[in-house]
Amino acid sequence: MVDSLHHLALAWLEKARHDLETARRVIAGDPPITDTAVYHCQQAAEKALKAILLDRGQQPFKTHDLMVLLAKCADGDPAFMQWIDAAATLTPYATHFRYPCAEPDPGLEETLEAMRLSTALYEFVDAKLLAGSGPNQSIPS
Repeated sequence: MVDSLHHLALAWLEKARHDLETARRVIAGDPPITDTAVYHCQQAAEKALKAILLDRGQQPFKTHDLMVLLAKCADGDPAFMQWIDAAATLTPYATHFRYPCAEPDPGLEETLEAMRLSTALYEFVDAKLLAGSGPNQSIPS
């Protein structure tokens, strides 16, 4: 069971990597598509955090709120709390720019910051999963 959960967690992390790659590609376009990029940055972070929960034997629940997911991850490993500011920055991108709104799309600088934050969080989670955490175990930082 532990191996199948770890395998499933790695599959979620792979989907997170795909979101990061999608964000990179739309940023590289001419012109860069920033609204889509920040959405995929949030999605990458969300899937990475849900991968940790799966690896611990917890079912991921439906939420786009990275603060809630981060708190759940920090229950087993307080090192996750270092990502609180990143979660606060990325969470609104799940919904804010997905539909037309009165505000302009995010600028390139804001988009690159979202990319930096989500990539760093993804790499943090990747390192945790590669360390071979099992269900309900704390993961040393």
